[in-house]
Amino acid sequence: MQWKTLEWKESRLILGFKQTSKRTWLGIFGVLAVLAAVWAWAYLWNDFDFARPSRPMSCEAPPAGSKPFRFIAFGDYGQGTPFQKQLGGVMAQIYKQTPYNVALLQGDNIYPNGDVKRLAKSNFENPYQPLIQNKVRFLAAIGDHDDHQGHVKDELAYFKMPGPYYQVSYGPVDFFVLNTTFFVRSPEQRAWIAKALAQSKARWKIVVAHHPLYSSGRNGNTEGLRAILEPLLVKNHVDLYLAGHDHDYERFQPVQGVEYIVSGGGGSYLYDFRKVKPGSLVRLKTHHFLLFEVTEQGLWMKAVNRFGDVIDCAHWQKVG
Repeated sequence: MQWKTLEWKESRLILGFKQTSKRTWLGIFGVLAVLAAVWAWAYLWNDFDFARPSRPMSCEAPPAGSKPFRFIAFGDYGQGTPFQKQLGGVMAQIYKQTPYNVALLQGDNIYPNGDVKRLAKSNFENPYQPLIQNKVRFLAAIGDHDDHQGHVKDELAYFKMPGPYYQVSYGPVDFFVLNTTFFVRSPEQRAWIAKALAQSKARWKIVVAHHPLYSSGRNGNTEGLRAILEPLLVKNHVDLYLAGHDHDYERFQPVQGVEYIVSGGGGSYLYDFRKVKPGSLVRLKTHHFLLFEVTEQGLWMKAVNRFGDVIDCAHWQKVG
């Protein structure tokens, strides 16, 4: 930029913006506030699951006097949301009616990164205080959100897990808890589960993990995991594979004798379904947990939402 003056004198060029009025700034902040409120409302509204069954569901139950072993299962929960707390209250109510011994945790136990030292109280202890007080045992699987920033060892210690993958037996059930975040890259874990399943003599074999082999949800099938793990499940006559990762509820037809359930609605924000996978029987975008009762002869399951409604149920029988 150049300019000419008629006489020699010091010159200065001042560049700047016209001062914005207070009214203009208030208008800008008002628009931004409205946009933020609309976004937050749309996000939260998408997560509210208002749908409830029009009538009570008719479900089979164990025979009177059979004294079944009971446990619950859920995943993708540890975020301290109102939905998680409400669902935890329903779990406590059902415990009073029909006490259970074990809670299977299908991963993403402490959002966003597994930092139990900082977040365990708000994201785990407060929602499940009645269960903790009643000595319910929590059997946790590691999810992808539990493995951020090196907090896995802290979670293993906090949940008293024997290791990142392990086996626990209760009555007629053997539970095999996997760390599917590293399953494909872990020859040690693959060798362990192959041997553990082959050696199990349990009446019922249930595998608990975070990543689903089959899912119509946002993340879909975990193809690399399925290619390696599914043949082992089929070969060793596993009865049920429980997973989370997709924040919804989905139950499939059995695949080569194995039942598959995605239960990732434990309290975190929900996902929409994508393309429906073959064999999908029930799909519900809802916060929920699963209640199981098991005897030598049968396995009964109820999916329960945050209002205490039974939204799905199933029964599997052992022959012979």
